[in-house]
Amino acid sequence: MRPRTVVAICGLPTSGKTTLARELSTITGLHYVDCDKGPAGCTVPPAPNPYASDDGKKRERARMTVVYKVLHAAVEANLREDFSLIIVATYSRHSSQDSLGDAVRRGGGVLKLVLCEYEDTPDEIERRIAARINDSRYSGGCRSVSHYLADKERYEGIKFPHIVVRMERSEEAKITAIKQVTAYLDQE
Repeated sequence: MRPRTVVAICGLPTSGKTTLARELSTITGLHYVDCDKGPAGCTVPPAPNPYASDDGKKRERARMTVVYKVLHAAVEANLREDFSLIIVATYSRHSSQDSLGDAVRRGGGVLKLVLCEYEDTPDEIERRIAARINDSRYSGGCRSVSHYLADKERYEGIKFPHIVVRMERSEEAKITAIKQVTAYLDQE
């Protein structure tokens, strides 16, 4: 992997982004920043159901604008100090992806994007949300199937070059995803 690299792990809520980032951090020795942890602590907490009203949607957009600005400031600052890092965020909007690209350019870095996906049946979404709620390592804002579906509906897709990894339930799927990403990071 080249110096000054940002590995952006993105995808819909519950897609396995944090799980993948944790594993990659252990393998690569890179620090990872989850937007739901540090950067999200720099603004107001999410509402229980942010998409229930127009005011709720507006508040959530404003809250996430702050989160992404903080995350991208951290990206740029780390790159300027010659630190590579892994970041975890949904990146559902092209505007937030553009902002990330700008931060990486300003920091003189290289961006490697990884999109996590899984078979998001209603039962699997529910299972993953329940697991997240019961696991203190996760702090994501998605707490219901309806919230997940609202996020999925507004997801604009990834506009930059990237790879897609499948983060299904099995340990074998996780190992395959990790191998895909490490091979991708070794590419120039």
